[in-house]
Amino acid sequence: MRRAIAFGGFATLIAMICGSASVSADSSRTDLKNFQHVFVIMMENTGYNSLIGNANAPWINTAVATFGSATNYFGVIHPSQPNYVAATAGITGNDTDNDETLDVPNLIDQLDSHGKTWKSYSQSFSLCNGNVLAHACGNQLYERKHNPFVSFADVQGSPARLANIVDLSQLDADLAGGNVPDYSFIAPDQCNDMHGRAATPADPCDFSQVQSLIATGDSFLSTWVGKIMASSAWNGNSVIFIQWDESDFTGSSSDFGFGDTSGCCDSIAGHGGGHVVSIVISHSNHVAVTSNVAYNHYSLLRTIQEGWHLGCLGATCDTANVPAMGALTGPRG
Repeated sequence: MRRAIAFGGFATLIAMICGSASVSADSSRTDLKNFQHVFVIMMENTGYNSLIGNANAPWINTAVATFGSATNYFGVIHPSQPNYVAATAGITGNDTDNDETLDVPNLIDQLDSHGKTWKSYSQSFSLCNGNVLAHACGNQLYERKHNPFVSFADVQGSPARLANIVDLSQLDADLAGGNVPDYSFIAPDQCNDMHGRAATPADPCDFSQVQSLIATGDSFLSTWVGKIMASSAWNGNSVIFIQWDESDFTGSSSDFGFGDTSGCCDSIAGHGGGHVVSIVISHSNHVAVTSNVAYNHYSLLRTIQEGWHLGCLGATCDTANVPAMGALTGPRG
């Protein structure tokens, strides 16, 4: 019943959006408008074909048909952590899931230098009891590898910046109080991001419960996107990017057990993060838009940078090979 209410609320929000025509947008635009609020929700380890048409993901399939959909989007690499770093620094870091400290320019530097506010909202982060650099908390509910900002040296060394890394529950208060920052990075915990954890087969969060994890993640998105779209922060040219970090874990010997190593846009040939779903919801774009341009997490970062004129970092400076996702953000010219 709880999930049905969340999905119904989302359907009501869809009805408020005028127009239902679908258009194709297969080239990047150069007229990206200033974003009021940017929300990035990063999901986990699920390939494109595992979600599209899956009856356990009704919200996702409705959103793909209603809003913006990048049908040719890829993770940058395997495993998880370097994809999160790619989306926030334009590089992949040490290319492992091991705890790391990266002394590199990053999106936080750009946001701060341009007067943009930000927060990182990680579900179950409160279970770390104030240990900001904890590797994992709450029986693998929270994982540091899914929280990229704690790995940047100039965030670790700044109490003011560390204070912006909070539990997801804070987003409820910020939405209700009108205190949403310009940039919000949202990381569900491993029971809600489709990743799962090493538990027991009877645990609905166990790695083996693939379809249950997909259904739970779909419900998470329905609930939180609904909250965002019902808030005062959903205004102007605000945008929600919903991405999956990499494709399904298959247990194969290829790249840490991920069979799909396809990629694009400055990823290493044959070592990409695989084909994943990408949903872009724009407050100012009132029709469904589909793009088959090849994008990855570098493209996501470049889109945000260009919308706010932040400059570039790493691979996002390679404008010849890393396109921005302007075709999917509104308003359309």
